Amino acid sequence: MRTVFVLSALSLLFGSSFDDKVTGRVFDSSSKNAISNVNIYFPQEKVGSTTDLNGNFQIEHKFDFPTTMEVAHIGYQTLYQIIDKNSSIDINLALKKTFIKMDELVVTATRTKKLHSDVPIATEVVSKSEIDRSGALTVSELLSQRSGVSLQTSVEGGSVLNLLGLDSRYILILKDGQPINGKFNNRVSLDQILTQNVEKIEIVKGPSSSLYGSEAMAGVINIITRNPNPTRKLIASFRNNNTEHKIRNDGLINGSNNLNLSYIQPIEDFNIKLNLNTDKINTDKSIELIDIDQINKDFINASIDWKTVNKNIFSLELDAFNQKEKGASKLMNTQTKIERKNFVFTHSRTSFSQSIIASTYGRNYVQNRPWGELVKDDKTSEDFIEYEALYNTKVGRYDFNSGFEVHQASYQSDRIRDGKQEVVNTSIFFQSDIDVAPDLNIIAGIRNDNYNEYDSVINPRIGIMYKFKDFWKLRTAWGKGYRAPSFMERYIDWNHIQFNYSVLGNIKLKPERSNGITIGLDYTNPAKYQMSLMLYRTRFKNLINDYVVNPGTLSYQNIKSSVFSGIELLCQWKISDSWDSRWGANLINNKDSNGKPIPNTMPLSINGKISYLSSLNSIKTTITAKWVAPHRPQEFDPISGLFITSENKISGHSLINIIASKKIFNNYNIRIGLNNSTNYTNMRFGPFVGRNIFLEFSTKII
Repeated sequence: MRTVFVLSALSLLFGSSFDDKVTGRVFDSSSKNAISNVNIYFPQEKVGSTTDLNGNFQIEHKFDFPTTMEVAHIGYQTLYQIIDKNSSIDINLALKKTFIKMDELVVTATRTKKLHSDVPIATEVVSKSEIDRSGALTVSELLSQRSGVSLQTSVEGGSVLNLLGLDSRYILILKDGQPINGKFNNRVSLDQILTQNVEKIEIVKGPSSSLYGSEAMAGVINIITRNPNPTRKLIASFRNNNTEHKIRNDGLINGSNNLNLSYIQPIEDFNIKLNLNTDKINTDKSIELIDIDQINKDFINASIDWKTVNKNIFSLELDAFNQKEKGASKLMNTQTKIERKNFVFTHSRTSFSQSIIASTYGRNYVQNRPWGELVKDDKTSEDFIEYEALYNTKVGRYDFNSGFEVHQASYQSDRIRDGKQEVVNTSIFFQSDIDVAPDLNIIAGIRNDNYNEYDSVINPRIGIMYKFKDFWKLRTAWGKGYRAPSFMERYIDWNHIQFNYSVLGNIKLKPERSNGITIGLDYTNPAKYQMSLMLYRTRFKNLINDYVVNPGTLSYQNIKSSVFSGIELLCQWKISDSWDSRWGANLINNKDSNGKPIPNTMPLSINGKISYLSSLNSIKTTITAKWVAPHRPQEFDPISGLFITSENKISGHSLINIIASKKIFNNYNIRIGLNNSTNYTNMRFGPFVGRNIFLEFSTKII
């Protein structure tokens, strides 16, 4: 009797040991030929496999029938099929060939898994193949190749990203759905995030504070590194990069080097992932604005996922980033150290998930005279901890999801009053997704954020998508957004000795608010073409801006309003099985309440890309080009506290990159790239680095 009881208890705790079996064959719907390496995945159970050379697959697992099976392969339409216990053996699956991939799952726009083609919120996806073909080493490089995106290098270090004319401090940056802690000048440094292990990037355009709260007042960029269907692999790569100027004067040995090692090991119900990366950058001081000689970046990421038979999934992820910068001149030696550590623990089961995020960030900037005199030793640190719980369920035509968040952040800096400040925030949100009709979908949501220092903030959003005819969709969304004043803006008390001015914070600052609408028209013919036309308009209130308190002293204040508006066109044309082309254009019109242009607005930009893939997938070539129309930039004058229109107009210019790769013996790959082939530079506004070349070797060890 005792034995029976123990066995019954173990069965309830761990589930039955007898697995179900799903088998089948995947083939081309036209030629009837088998398709190998097709991804077979069950999202509900989070298990999968791939087909063999004969197109066959077999998966053994304790399934909860009926369940949905996802069948995906590059060049074919993704197939979703309901499987029950009586139809799980010898399934014949016919895939239709396509050139335009639209039916992939996205999560950022709604915080639920939803087909890209069914999302009413304007969302752009940068796929893994696009990332690989771009030749970009960092996320900032990758995004700067796109129209409507500009990248300026700050004299304090790091990069300032502008998306559709909006400063990146108004765009929430996520990694695998979680906020990235640690900012410099109120911005996440995207040049600290490498692309080698990024699976895709989802860009949500328009106010998204109804789901994500502060900083999502203009949009969200989610950098996704997790592969839902991992396979065992060990990949190593090495890249050498150098500018034309340095090659001519110093040869190849003084270039920048990057070494990356990625290891994934599924073991039954566990999946282990390890990533190591080191990046050594020797800057070209002859054309570099920032007075830095060398930058060293080291990154390590480790994660483990455990899927239990009773549908619980536990994930633990740890990562650490370290960056050191050194510079030397006749008058000053500088050194900057940046450290970031993150811990994420997640538990999910069917429709419920919860996570704990903890992170620390530190930055130390030191200035010394060459003879040893200490001029400045500036320290900044930030600690962040958050608990998040999400629940979603489906009732008939209705999808409901809700969430609760509480986080505490502390900020300590030599630049702020009293040295240290803390903030506590609790949030709750609700969202409903309704299929009103087969061709009409409506999504509506609302979020409340309650801060310990000022009034709570409520932000709603509604989105509508209507499908008409065979290939056309109309999407529109309206929403409100906000951004809480940063620690620096409220508490800074810092004297910039080099430029003879000081900055004082303003504790009376109010949250910045936005009210925006997007209207988009999409056309998708899976055989050849895809087109997306979007109009957007966002009005901002209480924008935080610099102003002069008295000569030589700056502070921050809320200004009346400004309007950001524009048109974006994105197109893709699959010319043939081997040739693919993409292009986009952005026309931006951003004005303040006085009708003056917003600083750092790039009025018109156009980008294009053409790619070639050989029939055996062994040779890949990509040419990317971006043209920026002539415009007159604005410069900040610390004496007057105003942005002053530059006397010199930036002429229209093109940036062209050429990337080529060759696969050797299946497991080896060599890639060469020529960036900024036109050798365009602008010593005041960038780009500061002219023509440069890189050579990369990678190998799949297992």
